[in-house]
Amino acid sequence: MKVDELLKRFKWEQIPGTNGRFTLCQTDMQVTVESLLDSTEVEIKQYPSANPQELIHIAELEDGGLISYERKDATYIHTLNSLNMYKKKLWELGIIKFSPRQVADDTQ
Repeated sequence: MKVDELLKRFKWEQIPGTNGRFTLCQTDMQVTVESLLDSTEVEIKQYPSANPQELIHIAELEDGGLISYERKDATYIHTLNSLNMYKKKLWELGIIKFSPRQVADDTQ
């Protein structure tokens, strides 16, 4: 599955100040990660968040990834990311251990 497929299937908004990061519109906050992906071929991993009220769901796509934050009230914040932004965000969340400086910056 590719980022572009999800961009076409749902209504996303670009995250201000970024190039390659999108968030699912607020009206779809109860859509689950599984419903978004609608595929058994994409592995979804879960990680604890620094915020005890959230659980992080990660799904790596062919050209980026989906990072979703599940809140205790069963709502989600879904972010769709280009490959470089996906890796940078995983590093910021402490999920991967390399510096985003090793990844080309696609904000230029």
